[in-house]
Amino acid sequence: MLSLVLPTFNEAENITTLIEVLEGVLQGTEHEIIVVDDDSPDGTWQIAQRLAARFPRLRVLRRTGKRGLSSAVTEGFDAARGNILAVMDADGQHDADLLIRLLKAINDGADLAIGSRYVTGGSVGEWVRDRRMISRMGTLVANRVSRVIVTDPLGGFFMLRASLYRSIRHHLRPRGFKILLELLANVPPGTRVQEIPLIFRMRLHGRSKLSLKVQWQFMTQVLRLIAARIVGPTSLGTVFTIISCVIFVTMLPQAWALRLLYTDSAIRSQVQSALTTVSKREGWRLSDVTLLSISPDHLQIEYREHLRSPQPSKRCSVSFTPQFPLTCDE
Repeated sequence: MLSLVLPTFNEAENITTLIEVLEGVLQGTEHEIIVVDDDSPDGTWQIAQRLAARFPRLRVLRRTGKRGLSSAVTEGFDAARGNILAVMDADGQHDADLLIRLLKAINDGADLAIGSRYVTGGSVGEWVRDRRMISRMGTLVANRVSRVIVTDPLGGFFMLRASLYRSIRHHLRPRGFKILLELLANVPPGTRVQEIPLIFRMRLHGRSKLSLKVQWQFMTQVLRLIAARIVGPTSLGTVFTIISCVIFVTMLPQAWALRLLYTDSAIRSQVQSALTTVSKREGWRLSDVTLLSISPDHLQIEYREHLRSPQPSKRCSVSFTPQFPLTCDE
């Protein structure tokens, strides 16, 4: 039996359509669908519970006091009844029809089947250039800690044998978004993996959950997996604590210089207005402006035309007055 896990958070606009599509795609396949919802403020879990009355193979796990895609997936896998486990996004970015091809790959002998954006026939769709670059860099980093090298170790649409999952479950530390990377870093070296082309689509409704917090979680996950590879699980806690302390001490001066941005909503609003006004007036791109420090009456910035000009950077001061006057070092 196939157990498909759908981790959700604020997917009220998408969940009904997705469940209806999935029941159509999986018609004739013995399956269950498990929605694991992180107590969505928009009531995603309530909608899913109502849908369960129409679709008896649908189960809903509402988590309170917990948050995170990876832990939601493992909680769903732990509760699954099937001998084959799968996970996909609930926002419409994954093609449900691909489930049949992933299932065929497992039935043909694969231990793990992945919907890949980077094999021939796959695509990242309409992603902007910056997100493409972030994804590519993340892939290169992720493959340094994986026991089995694949083209798309950061994907969120995959299927695996329940026996494989259970054999490595005690090694998994599910945090953040990248549960596939966690699996790839812990599977036995001889694990049979097959990648199926995936064309990534734009989400149907709602907002993307990719944020600086998610990117930070990814980097700490990679550091933890690297430390585990080097020193083994017994010393991992100590090494990871040391690495985290080094990172914290390194970032502390910058965080302190920008502390008003996090603690004062009025200052935060002034900074946003100042940066928007100055960048438009000077013809600068906001991506070329770096915040250096913030005080109650002004902010310090650095401007540099990154990779587009040999000109040196400018350090400037912007006063919090209605005109936001700009003074730059020559």
